[in-house]
Amino acid sequence: MNPNQNEVKLVRRSDTEVVFTRYFDAPRELVFDCHTKPELMRRWLIGPEGMVLDTCEQDLRVGGKYLYLYADEKGNKSGVYGTFREVIVPEKLSNTENYILDMASFDANAPEDPNATFESRTFQTEGKRTLMTHLCRYASPDICKMMVESGAADGMAECYLELDRLLGEMG
Repeated sequence: MNPNQNEVKLVRRSDTEVVFTRYFDAPRELVFDCHTKPELMRRWLIGPEGMVLDTCEQDLRVGGKYLYLYADEKGNKSGVYGTFREVIVPEKLSNTENYILDMASFDANAPEDPNATFESRTFQTEGKRTLMTHLCRYASPDICKMMVESGAADGMAECYLELDRLLGEMG
């Protein structure tokens, strides 16, 4: 097995789309569960340095909403929220993603930002492994460029090392 196969690979598909791919040494049902079950997500989905997944609420169905909030030791919070657009267990998950930059003005019932990021994750069995393909479509070329240059792939890679540990524990 190629040791680099479990690295996050990033490809810019257009000026507003990025595709990340990553292999996991586990069945796709388990990888999908780890992306959709809050009790499992809390065990691997880490936030920016010093932050932990504090709130993980979701209604996993088409049209269902989700809210993921990260908190630091001082109680400062930030996160993301959105709407599930497609849920095909254990094959595909797509959703919008809105960033919460100011908790004081955040309203979970407010209309969704029309410029929200669109995400789609597919989970494909390849032997005893799972290939996850994660598409991100950003509202503008500038936002896409900023996300790529900010090290989004590095942040994902760090999270996925935690997921590898969890998948190993789950056998």
